[in-house]
Amino acid sequence: MRRRKFVILTGLPALGMLAGCDVLAPATPGATPASSAGATPASGRPTPVPITPAIPTPIAAATTTPMPVAARADGYIATVPRVLRVGQTERVALSLFSGTRPGSDNVRLVLSKGGQTVAEGSGPVQGAGDVAIGLPALPEGDYELSIRGSTFQDKATVKVEEGTIVFVETDKPIYKPGQTVHIRVLTLDPQLRPWTSAVVVEAQDASGTKIYRKEAKTDDFGMLQLDLPVSPEPNLGVWKVIARVGKRSAELNVRIEKYVLPKYEVKINLAKEWVLASDQIKGSIAAEYSYGKPVVGDVQIVGRRYVGRWEEFANVTKPIDGTAQFELPAVRYVSGVPGAKGQGNVQIDVVVREKATGYEEKTSRLLTVAATPVTLSMVPESLSFKPGLPLSVLLVAETPDRKPADATVQIAVTYTKSNFGTSQERLTVNVRGGSAIAKVNPPSDAIAVTLVANTTGASASLTLQAGYSPSGAFVHLEQVTKGDLKVGDTARFRVTATREASGFYYEVIARGTVVQTSHTPNREFDITFSPAMAPTARVVVYQVLQTSEVAADYLPVTIAGKYPQQTSASFAREEVRPAEKVDLNLQSEGPARVGIAAVDRSVFILAENRVNLQQVFAELERLYQKPQVELHSATPFGPVTTRGAKEVFGDAGLIVLSNKQVPEGKRYESPRPVMAAAPAGAQRAAEDAAKPAVPAAAPTQAPAASAEKGEGLAEPERTRQFFPETWLWSILDTDTAGKGKLTVTAPDSITTWMLRTVALSKTAG
Repeated sequence: MRRRKFVILTGLPALGMLAGCDVLAPATPGATPASSAGATPASGRPTPVPITPAIPTPIAAATTTPMPVAARADGYIATVPRVLRVGQTERVALSLFSGTRPGSDNVRLVLSKGGQTVAEGSGPVQGAGDVAIGLPALPEGDYELSIRGSTFQDKATVKVEEGTIVFVETDKPIYKPGQTVHIRVLTLDPQLRPWTSAVVVEAQDASGTKIYRKEAKTDDFGMLQLDLPVSPEPNLGVWKVIARVGKRSAELNVRIEKYVLPKYEVKINLAKEWVLASDQIKGSIAAEYSYGKPVVGDVQIVGRRYVGRWEEFANVTKPIDGTAQFELPAVRYVSGVPGAKGQGNVQIDVVVREKATGYEEKTSRLLTVAATPVTLSMVPESLSFKPGLPLSVLLVAETPDRKPADATVQIAVTYTKSNFGTSQERLTVNVRGGSAIAKVNPPSDAIAVTLVANTTGASASLTLQAGYSPSGAFVHLEQVTKGDLKVGDTARFRVTATREASGFYYEVIARGTVVQTSHTPNREFDITFSPAMAPTARVVVYQVLQTSEVAADYLPVTIAGKYPQQTSASFAREEVRPAEKVDLNLQSEGPARVGIAAVDRSVFILAENRVNLQQVFAELERLYQKPQVELHSATPFGPVTTRGAKEVFGDAGLIVLSNKQVPEGKRYESPRPVMAAAPAGAQRAAEDAAKPAVPAAAPTQAPAASAEKGEGLAEPERTRQFFPETWLWSILDTDTAGKGKLTVTAPDSITTWMLRTVALSKTAG
């Protein structure tokens, strides 16, 4: 009797998607999501998107000694999120002053358009605090936000946008003509809780023709399922499935092809993702049937190097019994190409032939040939430096496959002064474990600084502009607590200032809104990170001088998210016969709606292998068949625009309103051309540093039950006729204890089924 195995995936977090299956594509306003073809990783599967559900946390002061509050306020600083979201409660942070001391007042917020009030909010503020304003269902666009106290009022233009976050998935990555594309859409609020919303779902075929459009509404769990039938004679190629809510959209690609499911999967496993030209290429080949048994036969490994044309440099054939180790000789030489940043490539082609039938499956892999074993990069702590205050730069040393490396690095530092004269200094930094901090002390008259780092065979450069203050008043914020941070941790921050003031005001901005605000007379303060601050936050600090000038700084912080809900899914048995009934058991933390999908593993073998080859060919065309130009010429160091406190608030995502002096940046014109190192993208490096690095989830395979000795593979008495590629595509609600059970009948396919779930809870997200 034939048996059929399951792959059971357990311990998946709510909204967590299984690597290797179609994944949820995140919405980005007015932009193509990361699930587009250009962002597909080398595995051929869309990149799983890490999602951090969070519980809304009311704004609360940190554990610091508060400054005494004086009389009614005559001065104010208000920070407003640049974008307010429909249907959400937004907060405006305020600091009130009576002279140079903290003040108090009742503050009213009014949101209007065309002179008509559409939303209001009010509340008392003692020194530092916030006022909430709830936004009803409003058309997107520009609105006017007014802030009114007893002795002051101000206004700003803000954008109001749809706050819904959209995700979309399909059951499979590839379909045949005549099959049905199963689509699931999720709509969430910014706190990643279910949000009912009208959705427009569209599909475009390979020619770009819109062939499907459906207007629908997600349910009270923020979930919607639709079916898209594929005609018997469609345009073959890549189709796009798009879900839109207002101006927000999510998009993913599926392939429509005529295909036959493969019998087994072939993988190339390499000791590392790069080699030097003098290194042997070592690795292993794995070949496994879709039902989990090893393939017995022969494997042929061919190595090709690019030297202006592709030429073979190695060809090895050897037996394989599930796995086979291999070594290829050193490539010796390759042509570096601009598209690979001067590095070269080796292509490894693998063919595995089944011994009994001669049936074969193929796969390919591109391997980087690096000129040096170490690469360098520099990440500044902020987008600008503060003259007269220390500047810290993170120096990162990595191998070409982005693993930490050790290096001794020489850094040449050049300061450009306001008269465009220069001064220099040199540093030696020992990088251990992949990173080290380089600290420099820019002079008070510096308007720009350029750092050039060098180690054996590798270099990096960075140019930063100075902050600006008419009086030379600057504050500098640094994180004292070292190491990675997660939700629930408390971190200490330190403020350094060039001028004395009565205290410091600070705010935490996350997910586009102010989540904490406070003030302290101390130069150090603590922040405990709530779920609402993950995965990234910006800590803004500022002071108000006796001259009424405002000095500000901000620091991006990465916080590892915490899933408030964990879900698991498991079949009652790991292996069943065709047509047998089996229970699927679900567990969530409390009642939830669970979307279920179970797809034949062979589908992902097919899609992965084909997409891999497509990516190889696309990469080859990009690197070698299109003209590439790389310029390294120096350019005159022209005007320098420094950044004032107003730009600091703007960089943190805030509009600042105040009757204090919030200086803007200043532009310095060069009296003569001065040659300097080209900037190295300081702003992009700083923004990248604020992004959390979250690894994609990997599928977990249940232990395979071994076949009983002596048991044959006799055909069952019934006629086997149910061979779906998608076995399960359904929704199930768990009970108050978070339990759910679905009894299903096993298909007739002899394969492994890839199971995944996505769960939404009204309380936990």
